[in-house]
Amino acid sequence: VFAIIQSITFAAGVYIILAGVRMVIAEIVPAFKGIADKLVKDAKPALDCPTVFPFAPNAVIIGFLCSFAAGLISMFLCPLFGLSVIVPGLVPHFFCGATAGVYGNITGGRRGAVIGSFVQGLLISFLPAILLPLMGDLGFASTTFGDADFGIVGIILGHIISFFH
Repeated sequence: VFAIIQSITFAAGVYIILAGVRMVIAEIVPAFKGIADKLVKDAKPALDCPTVFPFAPNAVIIGFLCSFAAGLISMFLCPLFGLSVIVPGLVPHFFCGATAGVYGNITGGRRGAVIGSFVQGLLISFLPAILLPLMGDLGFASTTFGDADFGIVGIILGHIISFFH
């Protein structure tokens, strides 16, 4: 009974997130469209990743689970490579992993969803561990971020800045 209640609670939470995203987009896009038309001609609104969730709901769950599994595996692999342990965060693994699952599903079916989200889970686990020493050199010791884009750009910029010190 506990497992059933927890699964219903999780499903309700996902539905609330999706309904909230749809509501915010329905309200905010027209407002920014008016501003954008006056300031930047032909501007396109940038939307958050949950906007793709309704297109492949099963891939959302597959993506989250595979990304989180990669995070758990990475937690044990990081020390073997001499890196700090990054405890997997549910929010980045859910949002980024689910999005990777949706896009993986579109391009490679179920196999693409599994592989794409698993690789994404590895990226958001290993990139912060690699970036961590560079953040300490910049005065942000023990600071990590859960997205791959910050990890990649941070590592590149960190190495560029280290040439000037």
